[in-house]
Amino acid sequence: MINSHSKQYTIGISCIGSGVGESVINSCRLSNLPLKTIGLGTNPFAYGAYACDAMDYTPTIYAADFVDELIKKCIEYKIDFLIPGRDDEAHIYSQNKTKFEKWGIEILAASEDMIALCRDKERMSLELNPIADVFVKCFQKETVLDAIAKEEVSFPLIAKPRSGFASKGVEIIQSEADFHLITENHILQELAVPVEGDPNYNFFISEISKNRNPQVAEISIQLVIGKNGELLGKMATYNKLSNGIPIEILPYEDPLIWETVDRLLPEFLNRGLVGPLNIQGRMTKRGLKVFEMNPRFTGITGLRALMGFNEVEACIKSWLNIDPNVYLEINNNRFGIRQTSDKILSFDRNDLAQSLAQQVSPRIFPLTKTVLVTGASGYLGRSLVEELHSNQDVRVIAMGRNAEKLEKLFRKSEIEFYDYSSLFNGEFSVGKIDIVIHSAFARPHCTDTEIAESLDFTSKLFTCFARHQIPYIINLSSQSVYGQTLTPLWKESDPLAPTMPYSQAKYASELMLKSISELYPHITTTSLRLAAISGGKKGLVPVDFLSKLVLKAVKGENLVIVGGKQELEIMDVRDAVRYIVRFTEQINPSSEAVYNLGANGIYNIMDIAKMVKRVVEDMSIQTDVELELKPSEIDLKFGMDSSRIERKLGISPDYNLESTVRSLVSFFNSNQQK
Repeated sequence: MINSHSKQYTIGISCIGSGVGESVINSCRLSNLPLKTIGLGTNPFAYGAYACDAMDYTPTIYAADFVDELIKKCIEYKIDFLIPGRDDEAHIYSQNKTKFEKWGIEILAASEDMIALCRDKERMSLELNPIADVFVKCFQKETVLDAIAKEEVSFPLIAKPRSGFASKGVEIIQSEADFHLITENHILQELAVPVEGDPNYNFFISEISKNRNPQVAEISIQLVIGKNGELLGKMATYNKLSNGIPIEILPYEDPLIWETVDRLLPEFLNRGLVGPLNIQGRMTKRGLKVFEMNPRFTGITGLRALMGFNEVEACIKSWLNIDPNVYLEINNNRFGIRQTSDKILSFDRNDLAQSLAQQVSPRIFPLTKTVLVTGASGYLGRSLVEELHSNQDVRVIAMGRNAEKLEKLFRKSEIEFYDYSSLFNGEFSVGKIDIVIHSAFARPHCTDTEIAESLDFTSKLFTCFARHQIPYIINLSSQSVYGQTLTPLWKESDPLAPTMPYSQAKYASELMLKSISELYPHITTTSLRLAAISGGKKGLVPVDFLSKLVLKAVKGENLVIVGGKQELEIMDVRDAVRYIVRFTEQINPSSEAVYNLGANGIYNIMDIAKMVKRVVEDMSIQTDVELELKPSEIDLKFGMDSSRIERKLGISPDYNLESTVRSLVSFFNSNQQK
């Protein structure tokens, strides 16, 4: 297998001006594989062309030299994989497969036989119904009256071009008086009427009575077959169309569909199906009725990729032998709408959309939220993952830098985990995430270089999440962004004045996050400004003031305090975890962009030292801890007003500072004894 990091892959998309071509480009942009895209076509105003890395021209697909010129472009740009953007073009690819193979060019096209079958609706019905009797019956103009007399079919009928697409040239035939509308190019089909319980049933009947073809209640089934005939994924959606273009897309699930697919798939494979196959139909009172199949990507391929089903990426991996190749799955938590671009939303954005989805496909409910935690092997991140995992209604994904450490921490608890490289080698499907908690960042004691690297990584991460339109992104920031210009308690509306590299980097991460919500208003972004975190939990590295002080006392060392009047706000890690997890449960589109998250308690460091001495002596760890005060004019004060988040969540901290100190003493004592 080729290592996915070893090279950049050049992907050619021809007929880039088509809706399918644009959709393929969007899917490539959503992929985290190292791809270079080349758009090929005839139109300088092609919308998709300007989303490619490069664009060039070819003759029209009907020109005699189209294939030869296309091959020249593939050689010039060193294209590894060529994807068609139109039905006719896919047919041309298939007819000229040996020419492409001669030059070592991989193309995405099913066999001539499979494509020809799909292009002929009458043949499709006659040859496939004996295998699975789900294809609408087809009739000739001359014989349909006999079929009506025998009650094999009834008016109204629908007349479609034999090899048409996008519902062009369709006529509604209400009676024999409408036969003049039928041309030699038409095939008559029985009308697939949605089941009466369908939310669009009445509209459908009304439109048919007006001789209009209502493109509602359509079931779109998408299959993806690898180069060697393996099934890479399958999914279905319930669609409303406008002029043949899907504009409202709901996830759909019904076992009857997959039973039908299982019967048909061996026949498709025998006929040479590879790559995508789109099957269109409706659920009727007689079950699934299929009226069209297209062995190609579709105009909503890019939208499916936003729902976690990136079929273009899957095919690229299969044809170019890139490992790993993950089985495709749709994220049922999201629905799609289209106008001139794709947009994916969480169901909590629209109650009516969710209600319709529940009517159409109740099997996908209740929904399970997927929460991704970065920095999952760190002190706070580890506790967040474990707490989230305790909720059966949440699917938690742990992500960190070190794969071996993640495996050691989470394998036994069966928590799903990935290292960060999975975001950039195609191993992980970003589209399945519903909420991100970004806790991966260098600590204040780290070097300037480490802090800069964290900021760079955060930028890449936020760009990835924005590209995939993840509905909710939570960034864990710091109280240090307020600086020391204002006297505490600080409110979220107060001006910021970060001074140190760490606090400046944290503020920069907040600004990057804010820009996402400005570019994509349907993405909710929130920064939680945390007070200093401490407490005796697994993963603790004693670098914060309180844990270092307690550790010294436990070891019997003197506690040296410089200054003594500095004021700190220290939050117990258990409270921080409880607040953040509760916030993921209550986050919604109206959530604020910033919340302070503190302990509701401020102490000067001399009082903290005295508390540590008393607790350590009380717990009989050391009986003689000495305090030493060194005068200093240092005057630092920290403290935040956390009333905004407390009002939202309806909770307050459970642990005071003494409880935190006691947990630290127990933690260090336990680790010393091991």
